[in-house]
Amino acid sequence: MRDKLTKVLPLAALCGALGFGGAAIGQEKAGGGKEPAAEDAPDEIVVLGRINQLRTEVQRSEEAFYERFNEINGDHKFDIHCRLEPLINSHIPRRVCASNTWHDLDAKIGSAALREYRGELGSTPDSLVTEQTYAQKELTDAMRRATAEDPQLQQDIVHFVAAKRALEEQMHGQPRRSAEQQVEPGASGLPYDARAMFVVRAGKEPWSHPLTQSTFTIANVAGEVHNLDLRCAQGERPIEYQEGVDWTVPQGWTGCMLVVGAAPATMFNFYEFE
Repeated sequence: MRDKLTKVLPLAALCGALGFGGAAIGQEKAGGGKEPAAEDAPDEIVVLGRINQLRTEVQRSEEAFYERFNEINGDHKFDIHCRLEPLINSHIPRRVCASNTWHDLDAKIGSAALREYRGELGSTPDSLVTEQTYAQKELTDAMRRATAEDPQLQQDIVHFVAAKRALEEQMHGQPRRSAEQQVEPGASGLPYDARAMFVVRAGKEPWSHPLTQSTFTIANVAGEVHNLDLRCAQGERPIEYQEGVDWTVPQGWTGCMLVVGAAPATMFNFYEFE
């Protein structure tokens, strides 16, 4: 239960409460015709740069909503802040947007789990998770009230939903071949000190990539990654995909190709590290 809660962004929960979450993309047109299948068009028109811009705009409009909400909500416990949290098994941190109350209770849950392990008395982790669930409902109610009363918040949420729908429309369809765009390093190099970075849009056929470094990871997944397959001169090894994990090629293995199976139109960033 708690794992699901931590992945529900406050604004996403509010959109669902206000009825913004059910818009289907790619339904039949008013005239009765259907959108042409993405695989009928040349693969060259898959513009990854446009998708990246929209992903950035979704994040920017989400944070603009939180900034305004923090200004007017009148209770510091409801203030929402986004931050990058390091992961133990990955170079790539996880972006988390949550209220001050959520962060405070997260810390208390960790302390309670340690006390429970030591056999000490105090609040149990389960009771604090229940409190956290209730706090999330309080936050959604406060966001709903604030949005109903503040014209700027209303504009912010409309902008967020429009950007999110535009992104979904760009990603809709089932292209046959996967597409990739390599990100060139800037003045300070690539993010997270990566040696190589690619933005990938999966097609019906798996995405294949010849590895140039020994360690790699997949991040910022929009869609579903099914499985990974490492194919080297020394043999083949299936890899179970896990979010927030780096993988390292076995020592001595050479000439490795990584094959990624994902749902068509899934987007992700691929990083290689020394």
